[in-house]
Amino acid sequence: MNWTLIAGLVISPIASTLMAYGRIFRTKHTIEKESGSSFTQGINKSEMKHRLNETRIAQFGACPLILGFSVQIVGHVIFGS
Repeated sequence: MNWTLIAGLVISPIASTLMAYGRIFRTKHTIEKESGSSFTQGINKSEMKHRLNETRIAQFGACPLILGFSVQIVGHVIFGS
């Protein structure tokens, strides 16, 4: 069994998640804070909506990414040479 392949497949979703950490794990409070501006009073609603949508897409995308790598690992362990 090629352990380097499995190690690579384990490291890939971890690295991908870390790269997208700022998008995936943002709280609504953080998004509200980021959407504010020192030049305007209050929160820019369209910016907040955009950031919330961006965060949801990142969260949704992380699930199949991790699932795909997990399936590859299991397939390699069961059927690999």
